Amino acid sequence: MTDQPLPSDGPPVRVNFFAGQLLTADDLHADQDYHRRMRYLHNRLLHGWGIVDGYHVEDDGRGVLVGPGFAIDSYGRELVQPQRVRIDLPSEAAVDEQTLWYVVATWEETPSAPVPVGDEIVPSRWIERCALSIRPIPPEDDGQTLLLAALTTAAGNVVSINTSRWRSRSIP
Repeated sequence: MTDQPLPSDGPPVRVNFFAGQLLTADDLHADQDYHRRMRYLHNRLLHGWGIVDGYHVEDDGRGVLVGPGFAIDSYGRELVQPQRVRIDLPSEAAVDEQTLWYVVATWEETPSAPVPVGDEIVPSRWIERCALSIRPIPPEDDGQTLLLAALTTAAGNVVSINTSRWRSRSIP
């Protein structure tokens, strides 16, 4: 897993490639890290964080449908949701009185494509993805978790969907 790209990481450091150089996994990781961190810095400082496009939330009976979308979190990481996703309401939403729930998106990376290396199995890829969830507590306004909608539920059904509090970003 990679470290979080924080502004206090210091100056950018690039790998200096030259003819005859023996490249190691560390060199290739450093090259990937440089480009990823510069992209995150660009996103964070030139565009800011928020929902750029999509992520429309609609009622689906006992859950919600979240449409495809693109967003940037406060670290500058891209949250790409390529397809529509259904999320079930938590079982706690089945109470008769009205309760408030929050549909949120967070960035995560998960290991993929495991390969044997010596006595270990290690991932040969990382999948950067958007994790969607419904929770009872609103996210902090720090941009690490993005609010997509506030849901009012009663008896396990969505009563209303409020998207007025989500943070929008437009990128020309």
